Amino acid sequence: MKRRRFMKSAGLLPAAFFPVPGLKDEKLTVTGIAVHEVKVNARGNWHFIELKTNKGITGLGEASHGFSAAAKNGAAQLHAEINLLFELVKGESPFAIEQFRQRGLKTAAAKGKTAITAFSAIEHALWDLTGKALGVPVYNLLGGKLRDKLKVYANINRATNERDASGRRLIASFQQNAENALKSGFKAVKLAPFDDMKPLKTADQKQIESDIDYAVSCVEAVRQTIGKETDLLIDVHSHLNKDLAIATAKRLEPSNLYWFEEAIDPEKYVEDTKAITDEIGQGSAGGESIFGRQGFNKIITTRALDIIMPDVKHCGGIQELRFIAAQAEIADNITVAPHNPSGPVSTAASVQVCASIPNFSILEYAYGEVPWRADLLSPAERFENGYIGVPDTPGLGHKLNETLLKKHTV
Repeated sequence: MKRRRFMKSAGLLPAAFFPVPGLKDEKLTVTGIAVHEVKVNARGNWHFIELKTNKGITGLGEASHGFSAAAKNGAAQLHAEINLLFELVKGESPFAIEQFRQRGLKTAAAKGKTAITAFSAIEHALWDLTGKALGVPVYNLLGGKLRDKLKVYANINRATNERDASGRRLIASFQQNAENALKSGFKAVKLAPFDDMKPLKTADQKQIESDIDYAVSCVEAVRQTIGKETDLLIDVHSHLNKDLAIATAKRLEPSNLYWFEEAIDPEKYVEDTKAITDEIGQGSAGGESIFGRQGFNKIITTRALDIIMPDVKHCGGIQELRFIAAQAEIADNITVAPHNPSGPVSTAASVQVCASIPNFSILEYAYGEVPWRADLLSPAERFENGYIGVPDTPGLGHKLNETLLKKHTV
């Protein structure tokens, strides 16, 4: 048997030798970009990109939440950064992912979160294009998958917005959204009940105690609603200090938390973060806004957190998230739970990485923001018994639903 015929029969030839639709040779190049802003809610819209090629294949990426909802001209700045970074891949092969990283990552990092998020979105799209061109899922380009499904928790925080006269979000609303998440099949729920706290620098002791009491009551009420078997995760969003964090975590021990997340900024206060982790009896998590391996280095080497939370949109993309996970793997028992209160494209990108890393813990899902979210992708997002399946389709595994996209585009 001739060598090529044998390799083809054994499935060992690259996809360029096979009749991939729209791809007749290896000279695939990036030719254009489209940016889609999808209306979600007051907490922020979703921003998707599509890289286009001369062969008709397109690649998806997500650049959501790259700026504060209160920022003036935030969307315009994000789109400007996307267009600047697109010049680094225009006319290039989508396979040249590392070339793009070398050309653009340091510059984006120097500019800050908006530019990093724009960079990450294009990086997602390059991986999606590469997988689609070769006819394989992205996880196969990362070493293959270790699991067929991923445990997911429903973050109900972005969907809980009803407030009382004092401006605090209603405990009953948290309970209702938690109950709805369970009815939708989720087995784990997260909320951030400390978000309505007054800043410690300006609040008096009475106000601080009142705010913490309210947040603790919220956690206790949600635990009662979801029962003992459902995992409960709490995000503090850096509203406390070291001493208050330790005291509050101890108060919450009867609620049996899956984790106690970012009581303080873990990147800014590494030593205090480690002190909290060492002192409390519950798992500690954090790192949602940290960029790159260097940003996570001290947290990992000092074991300041039990669980790290790099975000595929803000940490530098799919490849950087994979590198960060490998860095954490060296330190025994540090697991990875990617931050992902995002749109469905970011979730698809996160799934590809999580399927391939040995130290994966759980993946975040923004629950209840809009009822049509799942159908924005084709095939649609699907969850079953608290898990999301890992698709075996090429690239990130999905395309955008053009009809629904047009209906909700800003």
